Amino acid sequence: MSSPFVMIAKFYLPTLENRAKNVAHLLYIGTRSGVDKGELNELEELDEGNKYAEKILSEYDNFDDFIDNFEIDIAGTPAGHVKYMDERPGSHGLFSSDGNVSLKETMKELSNHLGIAWRFILSLKEEDAVKLGYTTRESWEKALRATISDAAAKMGIPESNLKWVAAFHQKKGHPHVHIVMWEKTPQRHQGKLSEGERKDIRKVFLNEIYAKERLALTAEKSAVRDLIRDTAKRDISELLNEVKKARIEIKALNGEKPGLPPTLDQTTREELFEKLKELSKIMPSHGRIAYAYMPSEVKEKAKEITDWLLKQPSFHESVERYKDLAKELTSHYTSNPEILESAAEKAYEDIQKRVSQIVLKGAAALREENLMDTTRLTNTVWRSAWRALERERLRAEAQSNIAAQKEMEKKRKAIERRSESREV
Repeated sequence: MSSPFVMIAKFYLPTLENRAKNVAHLLYIGTRSGVDKGELNELEELDEGNKYAEKILSEYDNFDDFIDNFEIDIAGTPAGHVKYMDERPGSHGLFSSDGNVSLKETMKELSNHLGIAWRFILSLKEEDAVKLGYTTRESWEKALRATISDAAAKMGIPESNLKWVAAFHQKKGHPHVHIVMWEKTPQRHQGKLSEGERKDIRKVFLNEIYAKERLALTAEKSAVRDLIRDTAKRDISELLNEVKKARIEIKALNGEKPGLPPTLDQTTREELFEKLKELSKIMPSHGRIAYAYMPSEVKEKAKEITDWLLKQPSFHESVERYKDLAKELTSHYTSNPEILESAAEKAYEDIQKRVSQIVLKGAAALREENLMDTTRLTNTVWRSAWRALERERLRAEAQSNIAAQKEMEKKRKAIERRSESREV
């Protein structure tokens, strides 16, 4: 069984080869692209930048030459295909204690650094990341800014002598952050962390990441304890059932937090962009952007794009489950197959309208002047559509559970009544 929280740490002595690897590692974590597949192998993830180094730096006489000629957004350089920050799937750019950092300047600094550099990966399982709220760069950024100085202190590095950068990778199944840490003035000569240091650093990160959950659990324990005390004369199993039912009802009312959206590959992104562009050309030039008020031609085009989105492999399974849940809920009242199928179609139409509204807003954004970040726009439409679908599916799951519980309760009471009548 894999741990819900993983911390991997490696160190690199200031050899010429390691400094080149550190430079390439910064480029890798800050501009990583491509589709993630399978489970996260943290050790491979740490070494991937070294492979990246060999590929890119081989085109230059030395890594100083590479840095001097490196431009993030100029086509024609070996790194010209790279898009920084949110413009590539799986990466959200570098950040540090004082906001965004210059990738080029940081690479220069590390290339000339004569001290040890430490690389960390902090990883959570997707279900834990969703539950704890660590599925975005902003959440990890806040956590690291609150903990990095304390973690470094466990290594004997004071905050005044600390430098660090990090990048969040929204990997499906295992969202994680990469951290590179070094001293402004090299003072520590031992790279390897002792077992005690590793435990202390891990504890610093854990205390911050799980802080909200601990508070929530404490509040929940207090509430349940009070409820038990106030209803001590009632059957305890009945009480626990009520607590369980209350939790499910809350999910049915508010829905749960959707998991991480599937990765949007380049081919699908380009196709989505073209579809949004076509829609933007036929939309009204002014007025409220609302599906209900759009001309029929625009509605049909938005629905066409929505149907295409919902048929994507990563969406299709969730759509079918959502339709099945609609049938399950209706089956508690009727077994008529036509009515069950009608319920499934009605559920699909509901989510179709929600996603069509998202598509319309995306197409409207294309008409804004000087819109350069089209990748971010398509990512936003893709992710928003996924969250809308998943939120409704999760809410339907909870509603189905409630209906099933009520059905079981009715049957149990019916059995009890029959048993009592026989005894009489």
